[in-house]
Amino acid sequence: MLLNKGKTRHKVRDAKQLGRDFAPDFFVIGAMKAGTTTLNRYLDQRSDIGMARIKETDYFLQDAHTGLGPDWYRSQFDLTRVCLGEASPNYTKHDIFPNVPERIFAAAPKAKFIFSARDPIDRFASHYRHSWLHGHMRVPPEELMASDNGRHMISCSSYAAQLDKYLALFDREQFLIIDFDLLCSKPQSVLDEIAGFLGLAVEDAAEVLAANTADQVARIPPFIKRAARSKLARRVDRFIPDGTRQALGRALARRDPIPVPTLGDDVLEEAKTQLRADAARFRKLANREFSQWCV
Repeated sequence: MLLNKGKTRHKVRDAKQLGRDFAPDFFVIGAMKAGTTTLNRYLDQRSDIGMARIKETDYFLQDAHTGLGPDWYRSQFDLTRVCLGEASPNYTKHDIFPNVPERIFAAAPKAKFIFSARDPIDRFASHYRHSWLHGHMRVPPEELMASDNGRHMISCSSYAAQLDKYLALFDREQFLIIDFDLLCSKPQSVLDEIAGFLGLAVEDAAEVLAANTADQVARIPPFIKRAARSKLARRVDRFIPDGTRQALGRALARRDPIPVPTLGDDVLEEAKTQLRADAARFRKLANREFSQWCV
C-alpha cells in the first residue's frame, strides 16, 4: 500500500508483504529503448522511493532469475523506503517472455505500472542498434523484416498489444503512460506526474545524464554485457561498490565504438506499415496525441 505523505521516510511492511510473494509497489515495465534506465536513475534519487539495486531484475520472467529465490529478490530493495519499485522492460516482451503479467498479478494485484512510450519507429531502430551492439544478433538490414529478430522488434513497438496482456488482469487506473520525448525535454513535469500517480509528494529532481545511450553501449565489449547479466553477477552485485563497477566499465570500454549497419528507408517504411494500426489504438488507450511520432 502506498502512502500519500511524501514526508514519511519509513514504512512498516507486514509479514505477508515480506513473504514468499513479496513484490514492490510499482513496476516500470517498458518500453525497451524508451528511457527506462534514465527514468530509473531519476526515481532512485528520490528520498522516499527505493528502486531495486539491479535495474532489470527480470525476476518475473519464466525460468530466468526466479531461481535466485525470493530472498535474493527481497534483498534488492531498501525495505524502509515509503515506496518500492523496479524497472524491467523485458516485462513487456510477451512474444519471448509470456505470462509475466500473470506472475505479477499473483504476487501483487494492486501494483502500479509505468510505461514510457517512444515513437515506435525510433524505438524499433534503436532496438536494432542495441541488439547488434550487444551481440544478440547480426541480421543485415535487408533480411531484418523477414527474420525472427525483426518480428520481435515489431512486437516490442506494438505498445497497445503489449499492454493488452496486463489490462486483461489489472485496472486501467493502475497504469501511467508517459511520453519519452517529454521525459527528455521536461523531466521535472514527468516526475511530478509520476509522484502524483504514486501518491507521493513532489520533489525537485537533480539532473541525471542520459543512460544506456547507443554511444555508451557501442564502447562496451559484448562479452562484458553478457557477463553482467549472468546469474553469478546478480548474486555478487551487492558486494561490488558502484565506484568499482563504473571504474571497471571505463577500463574495459573500447576506444572506438562498434559499427552498426543503417536501416534503410524501405525497412523503416515496412515497419511503419506494420505498426500504424497499433499506434492508433495506443493513442486512444493512453489518451495522448503523441503528435511528434512518424506513425
